[in-house]
Amino acid sequence: MEAPIVRKGACFLTGWERELLEGEAEVFRFYLGGQSPRNPAKGTEEEVLLEWSMPYVDMAGIWSPLCGMNRSIDADYGRFRESMTARSAPVACLFGEDGGNRCTMAVSETRERIGIRAGVREENSMLILQVRFPVCILKKAAPKEGGSYELDVRMDTGRRPFYHAVQAVAKWWEEECGILPVLTPEAAREPVYSTWYAYHQNLFAEEIEEECRLAAELGFRTVILDDGWQTDDNNRGYAFCGDWQVSERRFPDFGEHIRKVHAMGLKYMIWYSVPFMGIRCGKWEEYRNMLLSFDDNPLIQAGVLDPRYKEVRDYLADTYERAVMEWNLDGLKLDFVDCIVEQADSQAYNPERMDFESVQEALDCLMSTVYERLSAKSGDIMIEFRQGYIGPNMRRYGNMLRVADCPDSAIRNRVGTVDLRLLSGRTAVHSDPLMWHEDEAPEAAAIQIISSIFSTPQISVKMKALTPEMREMLRFWLGFMGENRALLQEQSICALEPHNLYPVVWTQKDGRAITAVYSGNRILRIPEGVADWMVLNGTKEEGLVLDVGDVTGAVAVTDCYGNPVEGALGGRTGRFLEVRVPVSGMVHWKR
Repeated sequence: MEAPIVRKGACFLTGWERELLEGEAEVFRFYLGGQSPRNPAKGTEEEVLLEWSMPYVDMAGIWSPLCGMNRSIDADYGRFRESMTARSAPVACLFGEDGGNRCTMAVSETRERIGIRAGVREENSMLILQVRFPVCILKKAAPKEGGSYELDVRMDTGRRPFYHAVQAVAKWWEEECGILPVLTPEAAREPVYSTWYAYHQNLFAEEIEEECRLAAELGFRTVILDDGWQTDDNNRGYAFCGDWQVSERRFPDFGEHIRKVHAMGLKYMIWYSVPFMGIRCGKWEEYRNMLLSFDDNPLIQAGVLDPRYKEVRDYLADTYERAVMEWNLDGLKLDFVDCIVEQADSQAYNPERMDFESVQEALDCLMSTVYERLSAKSGDIMIEFRQGYIGPNMRRYGNMLRVADCPDSAIRNRVGTVDLRLLSGRTAVHSDPLMWHEDEAPEAAAIQIISSIFSTPQISVKMKALTPEMREMLRFWLGFMGENRALLQEQSICALEPHNLYPVVWTQKDGRAITAVYSGNRILRIPEGVADWMVLNGTKEEGLVLDVGDVTGAVAVTDCYGNPVEGALGGRTGRFLEVRVPVSGMVHWKR
């Protein structure tokens, strides 16, 4: 990698050095000093822009934490991928057609706003890599000796699978940058029943209790009561958010309701939209002048609270602590944290009343306080965050990271699950709640489960409407995920072809492996050193071809209900086994 060019802010750079790491990785360490005038009300601030270049050779796409379905590489004048505590993470990985790493770039500053851009220069087909950051970070971090602030940019050009390169960044943030995640309780990996897609805001205690009873019978161990418990309104907006008082019409005795659900063997979590203060809540007048922004869209009708005000932070932390204590909750789903970003035209900016200048620094203080206070009450407290705010800083305050909303979409849940698993270490990754039409076939619904198999499953369908066949399918797959939880959820994930949205994914440990396949007409190769191999058919094809080399083994096939399928082995041609396996079925090969 060539030496960097400083495109902007050279006056703030007091020096830099280069440290070589193992495996063709290196760290560029920049020393920054000086002061910068800043006017947050107008959004004016100075920045530093660093640039590297390398030949654009044998590259196919770019991976970043929120790339979703788009992995295409822009021109060098394209967009910056921005990250901060409230959104994403400062990392990007350029990969080839073989799914191998070509260059992975990451930054040590994970709290304040960082921009990463990678693009092709049309004139010479060079790849231009840029890192942009505001010099206001000089005021946020304790300066190192000599009055300078250190910022590291990690570059990895080692030829290895892209997923290994990305996982190495997560390890670097933890071990070298000291950004340590909170512990994940075992309960955070248990199946979750969510009320959101099944009921939206139309919640009533007796009905939810019956749903929880049926869910517990199938193997669910936690329920998340989503939006609706705090309002009599059913319009799906946020105008009534902010008071956080239980609707007595829906839940006449909320504490007794939770006690009943606990008696069924379920943990209980409830939803909060962290920043929203709705125009129809009782607290509106008190906090209307402490907002970062306001959205008058009929679907929102709420402002975003500004955490730079101590009154805001105290109110939110007090609200969550009181709820956990009063109702004996096991956790909270904290939503919309990614709305807490600094606005250039904020009308509520009042530095005389604020005790922070940076929104992200204030957000860090808020979330740290919330977790410290809640975990002091219960060391096993569960905190869920949604894809969007999933960076290393957020892992310091929460232990459940959920895929972004993607109702009834197996492919988006699959892509979201893998993307989260790559950066999340041992933090529990959850699917977006699975849902389907009541006329859906169990085999088709099971494809959604297989698409989320490497995560903690969340499901949101009406339990009372499930057919016997659908219940049987759910019982089998939830049991399978429980029996194989350590292998599915706690091992490093391997995912082929990021540009094709991961058609084959697997995990392995101690001679065992589970592979899920999501596209047909593929030859599936047994992972090296594996003697016990389960292959899950997440396609509509009714046959798989396994490459097991010259090793012989026993083959068993089951359908989506876990029932044995006889006569499934179609034959062997050299190293290849042809197996007839039903849609959403499984092949179990053992040496």
